[in-house]
Amino acid sequence: MKETILALLRKIQPVTLATCERDQPRLRPMTLIVKDQRFYFATGSTDSKSTQLATNPRAEFCLNITTEANSGYLRGSGEMKRVTDQSIRKEIADWAEFIYQFWADSTDPDYCLYELELRQTRYIAPGEMKETISEW
Repeated sequence: MKETILALLRKIQPVTLATCERDQPRLRPMTLIVKDQRFYFATGSTDSKSTQLATNPRAEFCLNITTEANSGYLRGSGEMKRVTDQSIRKEIADWAEFIYQFWADSTDPDYCLYELELRQTRYIAPGEMKETISEW
C-alpha cells in the first residue's frame, strides 16, 4: 500500500492540514512537500499553526483525489517535528522553490519547516466506498 500512496503524491501539492488549538480542530490549506518519501510543510515561525504545533504536535493532512466521475482522498496523520538542521532546511527550500517567495533564504528565522512523521494513512480510491488504513 505504501507504493500506491507514494505514487499518488507529487513533489508539491495543495492539501488541507489540521492542527489543534486546545480542544478545537483548525483546518487550513497548505502545501505538502514530498522528498525522499518524507513529508514537509513550511510556514512562518509566528503563524498560529506554529503555536498550535508547539502545544500539540499531532497533525493530519487530507489530499482530495478526483477523476472526471468520482472522488476519493488520502489522509495522513502523525506528529510534526520542527526541522532545525540547516542543511535540511536549505535542501527542502531548494526542492520547493516557492519557499523563496516568502522567505529570503533558508536561514531566515521566520522560515519554519516541519516534517510530518507519518504514523498512519487512510485512503479511498476515487469511486470506492471502502477506506484502507495503513500504518506507516
